[in-house]
This record gives sequence, C-alpha cells and structure tokens, in this order.
Amino acid sequence: MSPQVPIVAVASGKGGVGKSSVAVAIGRELARSGRRAGLVDADIAGPDIPRMLGIRRDVPARSVTLASWTRDGRGGSGLEAVEVDGLKVASAGFLMAGGQGLALGSDLSDLMLGRLLNQTNWGDVEVLVVDLPPGISFTQQGVLSGAGRVGTILVVTPAEVSHLDTGRALSTLREVRTPVLGGVENMAYFECPCCGEKTDLHTPAPHDRTIWATGVDRLARLPFRPDAAITGADLAPVLQAVAAHLGA
Repeated sequence: MSPQVPIVAVASGKGGVGKSSVAVAIGRELARSGRRAGLVDADIAGPDIPRMLGIRRDVPARSVTLASWTRDGRGGSGLEAVEVDGLKVASAGFLMAGGQGLALGSDLSDLMLGRLLNQTNWGDVEVLVVDLPPGISFTQQGVLSGAGRVGTILVVTPAEVSHLDTGRALSTLREVRTPVLGGVENMAYFECPCCGEKTDLHTPAPHDRTIWATGVDRLARLPFRPDAAITGADLAPVLQAVAAHLGA
C-alpha cells in the first residue's frame, strides 16, 4: 500500500448499532463506483465482516504472531487482502477460525490495527474503509492518522444511550482533531412491507441529547430490514461526504 492512503473510519460509541453493516455498504459502493477500495475489519474481539461477506475459516489457529507479518524482513506482507466483488478485505478473522476468540489488551489491539493497515498486501488501493471496534481511543486515532488522512462516519441508533456513548467518542475525535464527516442513524424504524407504515424501534433521544445537537450532520436515517442489505440509495449523502473527503 502506498503511504498516506485516505481513510474513512466507521465508528460508534456502542456496539450493536449496525456499524459493520454500514462499513461494508460504504466499501461495496465505493468499489462499485470504480474506486480501488479496501475494507479493514479492525474489531479484533468481534471480527464479523468475513462472515458478512461469505468468507469462512474453519481450521483453528494454534497461535497468532503480532510482532511482524513480513515474510522476508524487506517489507513483503504476510497477510493477503481477499477480494470480494472488487472490494479488498483484511480482517483479524482471517487469522483464526470463525468460532475462536482473540482477547488482546489495548496496546496489542493497536498493534494489530497497525499490522492490518500497513502490513497487508493491499496492492494499489486508493481508499481504506476501517470498521473500528466500539469506542474510540487516542492511541487508536494515532495509528490511523499515521497510515493516512482520516475522516470518520459515526453510527448510532435513535436511542439515548447510543447517542450518549457516541457523544463520548465524538469528544475524543474532536480532542485529537479528527474530522467527522457526518453520522448515520441506523435501525431507526421498521417499514411494513404490506402497507408501508413506519414504526419506530426505539424511544428517540431528546434532540438536545443527540450528537446532531452538537453539530454532527445526520447524513442518513436507515430502516431495520431483517433480510436486506443497506443500498447505495440509502447511503447517497454518506457517499457524497466520503467523496468530498477523498477529494480534499
């Protein structure tokens, strides 16, 4: 990978908000639009993106070496990105079987993130979408900014606790001066397939307790669809914000 590839980090303060689904959808839409895009599954404790893309590893790993993935000591990467529908993907899930757990402290998790970004054989990608674990740390942002110019998409549900936790993450991003491109409100409602009636799935947070009240642009409000993926039409304003980040 060439140095300083622009990065689109997809983040939340809380798990279970559909962050990985949003990251996959952004990566796929970038690839469909002709961008040479890569997707980094940086959620070390729960690397779900391989399964979401139909990639499986059934053989358990006996060990995982983090010190270096170089084959020959001269910069050749020991981890190959897997290409799915034109999107290149790297994940901690490639290093172990789907049912295995990987418990790492924060320092080792940051090291793993650095390896995924910098020691994966990405080829000539021009943008990396990074699915971050829930919560945001200063050191994590340092690893990202060392690899490229970072812009962040925040993912929340309408619930107050989701906005509360993501507001904390937002404070960290602003403290380290990482641009926030906007936010996605996911699983906001269910639309009846028969009559089209929309039913809220959460008690909405009061506006003054949301990240929107702090100046984050709500770029998309997505429904809960049990059997359907997020579409390009769903993410049109998000993709516009990402394109502006890439062209900056």
